[in-house]
Amino acid sequence: MGHLFYFVFFLLVSASSKAAASGSAVVIVERPSVVHNFSVDAAAVRTMFRDALLQYTKQATAQAAWTKGIGITAQDIVGIKISASGGPVMSSRKELVAAIAESLVEAGVSEERIVVWDKQEDDLREAGYFPRPEGAPYLVRSVIPATGFDEHVFYVNEVLGRLIWGDLAFQGIKPNRGQGQRSQRHGEKQSVAQMYGQGVSAGSLESQVSNKSYYARLVTQICTKIINVPVCIDNSGFGFNGSLASLAFGMVDNTRRFEGEGNWGDPAIAEILDRPFVRSKVVLHVMDALIAQYAGGPDFSPEFTYPLGAIYLSRDPVAIDSLLVSRVDSWRVGAHIPSLQPMVHYIQTAVEYGLGTADPKNILLIPLP
Repeated sequence: MGHLFYFVFFLLVSASSKAAASGSAVVIVERPSVVHNFSVDAAAVRTMFRDALLQYTKQATAQAAWTKGIGITAQDIVGIKISASGGPVMSSRKELVAAIAESLVEAGVSEERIVVWDKQEDDLREAGYFPRPEGAPYLVRSVIPATGFDEHVFYVNEVLGRLIWGDLAFQGIKPNRGQGQRSQRHGEKQSVAQMYGQGVSAGSLESQVSNKSYYARLVTQICTKIINVPVCIDNSGFGFNGSLASLAFGMVDNTRRFEGEGNWGDPAIAEILDRPFVRSKVVLHVMDALIAQYAGGPDFSPEFTYPLGAIYLSRDPVAIDSLLVSRVDSWRVGAHIPSLQPMVHYIQTAVEYGLGTADPKNILLIPLP
C-alpha cells in the first residue's frame, strides 16, 4: 500500500513538473471582495497581482520575478498590450495595468520604457487611457493612428477583406463621423487571381480589398518584450476575446474578414501568433477576469456580467482561454444562452500550432487564497 501511494505521488509530481516546465502552469487568484459596483479596489488588485507573479516565478522579490522568472530587464522596452474595446468598464482595468507597470518600475524598468497600447486610439480614449491617466507609471500609444503598421511584415490569408481607414494599405482619408468611407484611386485594378497570388491590395472608387494583414510596428520594431493583459469577455465575431484573440487581432490590420459565421477567427488567430518574433517577445499573459462578461460582447452589457474578482497568470494563453471558456459557458447555459463552443475552435488550432495546451491533465493549476 505504501509503495502504491509513493508511486501515485511520483506520477502527480512528475505531471505537475512537466506542466510547469512546458509553461502550462496557471496561477489563479480569485478574490470577489475586490469588486464593488463595477469598480475594483486598486490596493487589493495590486496585492493580487504581486502574489500571482511571485508564486508563478517562485521568486521572493519583484525584481527577481521579472528578471530571473520572466526574462525582462531594465534595457527592455516593455509593451503592455491591453484590450480597450470594452469602454470604461469592460476594458483592461487601469488598476491591474498600473499594478503591472509599478511592479516593472520596482524591478528597474523606467516609466519611459513601459508602453501601454492597443490598436485604436479611439478605444483607448473611451476606456480612459488616452491621454495618459495622471500619475500613471507608463506611456500610452495606439497603433492607429500613432505608431502604425510595418509595411515589410504581414500575414497572408486567402480570405479577402475590404479595407477601411486605419488599415495600412487603405487609400483615402478618415471619414467624418456618420459618413461613409471615401477613398482615392491609385494605380490600376487587379483581378482577384492576381491579388491572391501576390498578396497585394486593390483600390477603386467604390472599394479596396486585400488578403494581407500587416503587423503593428509596436510588435515588430518598438517593443522588445510584451505582456498581454486581455479581459474576460465574449465577442460575437469569434466567440471569446481572450488571451489569443485579443492579442492576435490587436497586432494586425484587416481583421474584419476573419469574424463571423463560417470563420470565427480560425485558423487566422493561431497563424497570426505563430511567428518567431511574436513567440519570443510575448513573455506573459495576465487575464483580467476581475469582472467577467459572458454575453453581449464586445460591448459592455451589465446584465451579463459576473463579479469574479480573478486574475489568471501564465505564459500559456491557450491554457488560460480554455479554462475560462469553460466557466463562461457554464454561465451562458445557466442564462439559456447558446454555448461558445462552435465559435472557439481556434483554441484547438492554437494547440496544433504549439502555442499552448488545452488539455486539463497537462495544465498545472496553482490557486491562491
